[in-house]
Amino acid sequence: MIVESYEDVVILTGALRSNYWETIHTAVSLILRRHPEGVIIDCSHITECTPEGAETFHDAMDFINANEGRVIVAAVPEAVLDVLKSVPEVRSQLPIAATIEEARSSLNLTVETSPKKKKRDSEGMRKIIVCLSGGSGDINLISTAISLANDGGIATILVYPILMPRELPLQSPMPAEEAAASAAFSKATIYFEESEIPVSARVERARDIPSAIEMILEEVPATTVVIGLPDEEATPDASSKLVKAVLAKIPIQVVFTRGRTT
Repeated sequence: MIVESYEDVVILTGALRSNYWETIHTAVSLILRRHPEGVIIDCSHITECTPEGAETFHDAMDFINANEGRVIVAAVPEAVLDVLKSVPEVRSQLPIAATIEEARSSLNLTVETSPKKKKRDSEGMRKIIVCLSGGSGDINLISTAISLANDGGIATILVYPILMPRELPLQSPMPAEEAAASAAFSKATIYFEESEIPVSARVERARDIPSAIEMILEEVPATTVVIGLPDEEATPDASSKLVKAVLAKIPIQVVFTRGRTT
């Protein structure tokens, strides 16, 4: 097995017949220092994988779960995937992308859209979390958040929750949802910048919206969350379920807006 690294990629070439994680771990750690957004492990050149070699990915999974930097395994040959299925928990919990390009797109998804000046300006300001959906109802969220922020001394954090199916690891690439998040950020940021309100943006991968907000509140002492309610005609009772779930988990002020989100 040959382990090489290039920019943000660790390339594995040859037969994987034993646990190579220690060697791969060294390369991953060095790349994360230069590319904190994450690392791609390119498996496209693996010619053989034994159950012993598959333990490499079990240790990789443990590293991913214990560290903030994202690691995505990409371009895994079908024969290798078949072997991974024999290693308990690995196939279901390892973030896997179909291609290198898909993995890189996921890692490079914008998490901070504000110019540096606005980042500095937001220091010491109260924070409002604005939970985007990518739908037409986002304009109501934006309008409400701008009204709240216009009182002065308030910065906004745009959040796009990517709701991960329970059968997938939280850090798995989701190309369609990530593209929707990027588009939603681009549209929303324009409104806040025109109003001269400091704004930043981030994606949060979670199983549900309340969990996504909880994760952000662990890092950011926000005072208010603005959330759009789903269209009742398309999803009966969805609004009441969302309100109950959010209020059960979120301890700060929550403002719900009505509007189509599909």
